[in-house]
Amino acid sequence: MASDYSFIRDENERRYGTDIGRIGKMLLANLYADRTHFIFELLQNAEDAVARRDGWRGSRAVQFALSKRALRVLHYGIPFDEQDVRAICNIAETTKEITDLGRFGIGFKSVYAFTELPEVHSGEEDFAIENYVWPTAARPIDREPDETLFLLPLRTQDTTASDDIVDGLRKLGPQTLLFLHQIDEISWSVQDGPSGLYLRGEPEGVGENVRRITVIGQEEGKRDVEETWLVFSGAAKTEEGDIAGQVEIAFLVMENRDSGKELIQKVNESPLVVFFPTVLQTHLGFLVQGPYRTTPGRDNVPQDDPWNRHLVQQTGDLLVEALRALRDLNLLDADSLRVLPLDRSRFSEGRMFAPLFDAVRTALRAERLLPGFGGGHVAATQ
Repeated sequence: MASDYSFIRDENERRYGTDIGRIGKMLLANLYADRTHFIFELLQNAEDAVARRDGWRGSRAVQFALSKRALRVLHYGIPFDEQDVRAICNIAETTKEITDLGRFGIGFKSVYAFTELPEVHSGEEDFAIENYVWPTAARPIDREPDETLFLLPLRTQDTTASDDIVDGLRKLGPQTLLFLHQIDEISWSVQDGPSGLYLRGEPEGVGENVRRITVIGQEEGKRDVEETWLVFSGAAKTEEGDIAGQVEIAFLVMENRDSGKELIQKVNESPLVVFFPTVLQTHLGFLVQGPYRTTPGRDNVPQDDPWNRHLVQQTGDLLVEALRALRDLNLLDADSLRVLPLDRSRFSEGRMFAPLFDAVRTALRAERLLPGFGGGHVAATQ
């Protein structure tokens, strides 16, 4: 049975007033550096919804289909219930812990950059959301019982909407799947236009807290991409010692065509990842992910936040552990040093990721981590 949308609407009208449409536009005006960030918000919601589906053995795919009039987003997470209806119709109300991707909150409101009346069709729920917080019944859409469908009719007066969304979809890439645990496939298509498909293989355990992950990308008009990553994980702990998720480091691994030997490859761009990429560049030769506190738009990270600085310190400890593992895997050679934070000018004291420079310098001085001439590894003191 569907929720009582009229009752929820009356509640939200008392809570937010009747002028919420005007206020909502002001809230969203400068919230996102890129208005297509809503794509990541919908992926976050899908990841969370699949995670809450106990024992799910069905599809873990997310599909985006853009027509001239609307964007359809489909996933197979747990169907909506009344709590979800209320959550998606609230503003900045959440019970999230530090590590949660989140169940809607203000993030979903980013879809209003392109639509005035988003629709949700999931389980027994079929509703649209007027003025950010007012649910109203919508005509049901044919779909499978396990499917959740978001329908975003595009504003007719927004002449760049389709092109902007296509650009946003093209920015996804296979690396979007790297740090997810539930979604293993993302596809997108544009009516009479391009399409893309990104897949993640089953993670392979390499050692303690180390897994090998392969991601594949196919995009119309581009060469297929297949990447292999070594992902190192460590517990993110609060000052009190409680576990609050994981900090992770991912190294890109390439195979030397001549020797067949695997090598660590420096990445061209290394945005800080909070499940999905943010706009903050780390200037590292590898990727860093963790449950960092973000701005309300969740596309940027406050660099002076005490919790974020605490996480960077823990990431430095994990980086040293990763260097030891790479050495034992015979992957820590002279070329691989190029991916490390060894340039003090980029990691000067006081900068957010300076602790990684300090951790690596201390480790290289004291431990056998520098490739030695003729083989093996030595400490800098030797």
